[in-house]
Amino acid sequence: MILLVLPLFLLLFCPSPARAFDYDFEGRVKADGAHVFNSPPGYDDFDRQAELRLGVLGNALQRDGWKLDYEMTGDVLHVGGPRVQAGLNDEFKAEFFRAWLRLDRDNLKVRGGRQKILFGAGTIFRPLGFFDTRDVSGIVPETKGVDGVRSTWFFDETTLMEGWAVPARKDDRVVWGLRGEGFIGGLETGVVFQYHPKTELSDLPNFASELYQMGYHVKGEYAIGYWNESRLDVESQPGRNPLRFETVFGADYTFALGQGLHVAAEYFVSAREKEISIPPELQPFVVEHRAVHQVGVSFDQPVGIDIVWRVFGFYDVRDGSMQIVPQIEYAVTNQAFLYLHGRWGTNVNGEDNIGRFFLKSSAFNGTEPELGAALVVYF
Repeated sequence: MILLVLPLFLLLFCPSPARAFDYDFEGRVKADGAHVFNSPPGYDDFDRQAELRLGVLGNALQRDGWKLDYEMTGDVLHVGGPRVQAGLNDEFKAEFFRAWLRLDRDNLKVRGGRQKILFGAGTIFRPLGFFDTRDVSGIVPETKGVDGVRSTWFFDETTLMEGWAVPARKDDRVVWGLRGEGFIGGLETGVVFQYHPKTELSDLPNFASELYQMGYHVKGEYAIGYWNESRLDVESQPGRNPLRFETVFGADYTFALGQGLHVAAEYFVSAREKEISIPPELQPFVVEHRAVHQVGVSFDQPVGIDIVWRVFGFYDVRDGSMQIVPQIEYAVTNQAFLYLHGRWGTNVNGEDNIGRFFLKSSAFNGTEPELGAALVVYF
């Protein structure tokens, strides 16, 4: 991972002696199992996975106000059951979760390596989530991160300019982008531009298309929190440049019920011209409509000091599919958490209709109803 050494070379321009190297170890163990109801014939009824994460992070060098921080965290994941049988997950995977060096001085931060590049105002739908791989309704949702270099300049505590470059793993192409963020008229405001060549980063949306992407987000609060996040894609094709536009409007509020009932809701719209490329996995869902309208809601509330319950709901206005994902978190100790979770879906237009949030088919697809438990222990 050659990108990791870039900040180290930059640090060599600071000539004075370095102070002491320090480190901290951290990690977690995660075990999850769920019974799948109505699993298609030939597929297991029990879905399971186990994860071990180990990492070390700290400060490597300090010279004349320059600091070099680092993180090196690896994941080992074993998955069994219908997800493996359907080819949705590998049975065994070992990879870096984070592996970066960060050079920091005053208002400048430069980070190279496997890292999270995530921004925007949306909480359920993320038009600006160029590198987002999270399942927002999952247990401890986290994005995998990408290999790249990111540089951020902070003008003050709320205003910044940032740029990034991510190798496309295809020829010598690079995904690169710029964004700015600050407060305008009391609103948190951001604008972004990204050039996205064809890549081999198959975990990311639209990885096989050449795109010019631009967008914005605004977020504020007046009695309730509210936000809007939007993105325009211009695809480069021989002789034409078809468009796709995505936007989300959201709001949240905490009601004075019990220890506080937090409710968030978002309305998502995606519209495209018919010539724009569609990823193969999405083609069955968009052949009839060039516009997608979806609603997402989330509820969460603490009960005492040890329990938090959450419910996520998703509904697709055009195809009629919906999904409800409940979750209860119980703090066994300060470092061990037990989760009870489930999933239930249906299609209000008929059980056999193709749906983005619920699909009844002869092959396991991950939208089947389930009930399970997970244990996460941090150390």
